[in-house]
Amino acid sequence: MTTQTKEQDTSAMALRAGEHLTRGANELYALSPKPIPLGPMAGAGADIGRLVYRRDKATLDLLHNVSRKGMLDLGAVTVWVILAFVGVFLFVAFGAVTGASSWLEAWGMWGGGAYGAFLFFMALLIIPDLWIRSTAPVRLHRQRREVAFVVERPGRRVFLPSPSAHLMYGFWFALFSISGGFVVFSLGFLGGEEELLGVTGIVWMAITHLAISPALAIGYVLFYRWARRRAGWRKETVFVPWEDVVAVATRNMAVTVGGPAGIGWELHILPPDPERPGYSLAGAGISANVTSLQMAMMQWELIRRYMEEGPEAVPECADDYSVAWYKEEMARQKKRYEREGKPFWHYRLKCWMELGYFASWYTEYRVNHVLPKAIPKGWIEEWSQPLPEAEWAKPSDELTELSRQVAAAYERGETFLDLGPIEQRFGYDDAGETPKAAYRSVPFAAQQG
Repeated sequence: MTTQTKEQDTSAMALRAGEHLTRGANELYALSPKPIPLGPMAGAGADIGRLVYRRDKATLDLLHNVSRKGMLDLGAVTVWVILAFVGVFLFVAFGAVTGASSWLEAWGMWGGGAYGAFLFFMALLIIPDLWIRSTAPVRLHRQRREVAFVVERPGRRVFLPSPSAHLMYGFWFALFSISGGFVVFSLGFLGGEEELLGVTGIVWMAITHLAISPALAIGYVLFYRWARRRAGWRKETVFVPWEDVVAVATRNMAVTVGGPAGIGWELHILPPDPERPGYSLAGAGISANVTSLQMAMMQWELIRRYMEEGPEAVPECADDYSVAWYKEEMARQKKRYEREGKPFWHYRLKCWMELGYFASWYTEYRVNHVLPKAIPKGWIEEWSQPLPEAEWAKPSDELTELSRQVAAAYERGETFLDLGPIEQRFGYDDAGETPKAAYRSVPFAAQQG
């Protein structure tokens, strides 16, 4: 293998397709720019990271960290938490009935805990949805040969925690759930010898729960956004030429007490900063967790083939983890168990314990009703329209020639990893270190492009 490998230094450098950098146990492979074919190792491509949300003849939308598998796992975890809390509260209810001085006290103890648990379940379901809705999309337009990235232009530092930070989520949830649970809990002791709060206290606690706490949360979000705008922070949609987009596969290793532990491979699709070679634009890009370098190559190849060859060259995405998929999987497994002479109820019990149907239903709900809200209505609507074929942008002569020579190398039995830096291998000057003019941009929510 003739891959050219070099130790990565601390200075920024503009990566080109085929470069392989190492730092200790960590690795980085540059898959672009230019978007050359990756050969037999990537095949026809596949949506390994579940990045593709929507596609048509002109555009393809990518959304990251919202994979159906992740949503399925979250749904299953949520259901198990629900079952655990139900068991705990049944135990508490039994103790309350046998030890409380009245049924009202028993109802207060059980009802307050149950209401707090209900709010906890709703937080497990709703908070990730709120985060998904704030995920910036990436839209590729194959006819224009451009990619729209959402970039956050930094301003002055704002000394306030972000409303989306886990600490803030935990604070608002604790304030809301504790106040609500305590209201119900206190009602059970109202008028008794161990009265926790009087009527006035319960009323004020209820007002805190239903009005003050939500108003503070919403007010803080509005204040935080206002402060950032005053500090000069803003979101923009930047239109990056397709042949400039950087795709890199990285493997990061962690060292634990027991020795090295692999974190795994990731694919990053980034917009370079044309004015600062070696850097990407702030707050932009998309990432996908993959299991290997080959899987990262397959994910990028699917995107590349769509842009270079059209949607007919890209495999259809599997409709997995939906309710229909769950039912088909049950039917398929039933036939397999019957063919092997095994009792099918064992498998159904396992799926019931994992509550796969609920997880599949909630996953389908999120795909159909939550993910679309991550894309603002009318976002770059004009830019996204199909073009007459006569107006389609053409590949550069350099990319066409590079692709031809790379394809010839694959026919000779070489692989992408054998080629090393592609442009150096085939005698092209590397212009990646030369600053260029900034890319065209519009405000994030603009309906024109």
